[in-house]
Amino acid sequence: MVGFPATAGVNAHAVARHARASGTFPCRFGLPMLRAMIGAWVFTGLAASGAVGPGTPAEPGAVYHVPTDAGELLKVDEPMRLYFRERLLPHVGRADQLRALLKAIVQPDGLNFTYDRELTFDARETFRQRRGNCVSYSFLVVAMARDLGFDVSFQNVNKPLQWDRIGNLVISVRHMNVRVDLGREYYLIDLQPDVIADTARTDMRVIKDKRAFAEFYDTAGFFELLHGNSEAAMQYMILATTTDPDFAHAWANRAVLHTRFGNFTEARACFERSLQADPKDLFSLEGYVGLLQRLGTKDDLQIAAKYERRAQSVRNRNPYYQQALAARALERADLTAAEKLLRRAIVLKDDEPQFYEQWVKVLLQLGQADDARRATAKLEKLRRRLAVEQGQPAS
Repeated sequence: MVGFPATAGVNAHAVARHARASGTFPCRFGLPMLRAMIGAWVFTGLAASGAVGPGTPAEPGAVYHVPTDAGELLKVDEPMRLYFRERLLPHVGRADQLRALLKAIVQPDGLNFTYDRELTFDARETFRQRRGNCVSYSFLVVAMARDLGFDVSFQNVNKPLQWDRIGNLVISVRHMNVRVDLGREYYLIDLQPDVIADTARTDMRVIKDKRAFAEFYDTAGFFELLHGNSEAAMQYMILATTTDPDFAHAWANRAVLHTRFGNFTEARACFERSLQADPKDLFSLEGYVGLLQRLGTKDDLQIAAKYERRAQSVRNRNPYYQQALAARALERADLTAAEKLLRRAIVLKDDEPQFYEQWVKVLLQLGQADDARRATAKLEKLRRRLAVEQGQPAS
């Protein structure tokens, strides 16, 4: 694993090289969301394996119950303090302590943390179980780092959505990582460094604890829903929205769940709360439009038409929506349309390497070799610029 630090000022590259050599680990976890009317979940996955290392705490036998008090999610107990204190004592420097903390979690002679996407645990249970999903890992890191006096925050990573399916639910991928500030420099903790290796700093945003707690409950709710426990799923979705009433995605998820139950009045109210929190949230807009069209009254259809226009306006300004349209055009073998849509995506966001990579492929298929060479040159220039911004040696 490698580190991904960042700092302001002229020493950025030196700090980046020092952090990579030091072995500071980046960490990530998933931000939950259900796509309206269909059901989609924003989720991250990462494989980890291996036997439990020596000196690790015993696995508990009791069945785990998600704490309904959000104040319990980052609690640290004495066994945790004792375990980490023994492993951090020889380390004096803060960066060395941070390294030792993360090694004590992930390495075979430590907790040997094992990834399991369906296990969403608070910090104490993650420590006891030595496993969990990326939410669990991040909560353990944040809890222990704060207990040791580090300035640490949850952070969202605004990356394009990637779709998949679990059972009969459509899922989408979003990311969150942990940020640790050490004076003039900071470290991003993520179990999978490639998640953030090509992400600009402007695409990462520190979030408050209440948002992270709401995402925790949303995640727990999704897996309850996945296993057919709809009542428990609703309980956690309600906890997500009460924990952070401004979390638009959580309101949309709750609306989707009400829709599945046939509670259309409640679903409508939740979609409207979601749009109050974020009037431009595409998932909420599409879910609300779909519900109104399903209700089908004249007034509902008029409102749906208004929101559909707003949704389309949001889509038209979304470069990743243009990319999705390009993918559909490629499925129809319409290379000309795909090329035009990818050019529009680049106009809307000119610092996304993936757009250029796809654009080059389409240009080559169209036989436009000269244009493909020029696009490739732009791609390489962008990659060099992003490497410099992220403190990596420019090749």
